[in-house]
Amino acid sequence: MNTKKPSGGQEQELSWEEAVARYLTENPDYFLNHPEALGVLTLRHHASGQVASLIERQVQVLRDKNEQLARQLRELLSHARENDVLGERLHQFALAMLDSGALDEVLSTARDMLRQQFKLDAVVILLKGDKEVLRGRPECAEPGDRRFEGILQKFAASGQTSALPARSQAGKPLCGLKHDSDTLDYLFGSQAHDIRSTALVLLAGKDTTGVLCFGSSDPLRFHPQMGTLYLSKFGELLMSAISRYL
Repeated sequence: MNTKKPSGGQEQELSWEEAVARYLTENPDYFLNHPEALGVLTLRHHASGQVASLIERQVQVLRDKNEQLARQLRELLSHARENDVLGERLHQFALAMLDSGALDEVLSTARDMLRQQFKLDAVVILLKGDKEVLRGRPECAEPGDRRFEGILQKFAASGQTSALPARSQAGKPLCGLKHDSDTLDYLFGSQAHDIRSTALVLLAGKDTTGVLCFGSSDPLRFHPQMGTLYLSKFGELLMSAISRYL
């Protein structure tokens, strides 16, 4: 058994522990040829302090790995079920947007469906454009409204989008941002004091820019690490339906 290891062009003596470890690594079939050794080797469990044979320890390691794989499988199945539910909700939302026969119906249906399907405390739609049909509507942001422009700047500041009006450049939704009280009042009105977490989805059309806002009293409902693919798709469907009437 080689008891030396190279170091800077020179060989150094290996300790017996290092030499044994190297030998077993280089000869993984050792215990196949010497099965009697398995029964006498013992390992002390680092937590309980109990002594177990190598075979028992190997069984425990395999059992731990199996439990870890089982947890991972359960997580994958849970995510798959969640995606199935989200996919069905997205489908129903798309059908409702197609069936809506007027701008009022589009906006009211979108708010009701999103609030009910996702059990949200508030859903707000804000739009900015020079179309006559938008003027005077509660969803319409007045030209030069600093609060609306401040919300759009949150997308620009995050690096998610550069040219806001282009739908193809609509940025990734912003989840879990901390907003000042003035912004919360602007977005959610009388419900502002109950909102603890939010998600903002940019609505980017050819001639109109807007924001779809979700609010929840649950502080953990929306957070920066959450997935946003479906939020983006809901926003795209909504903006497409709105654009039909602009």
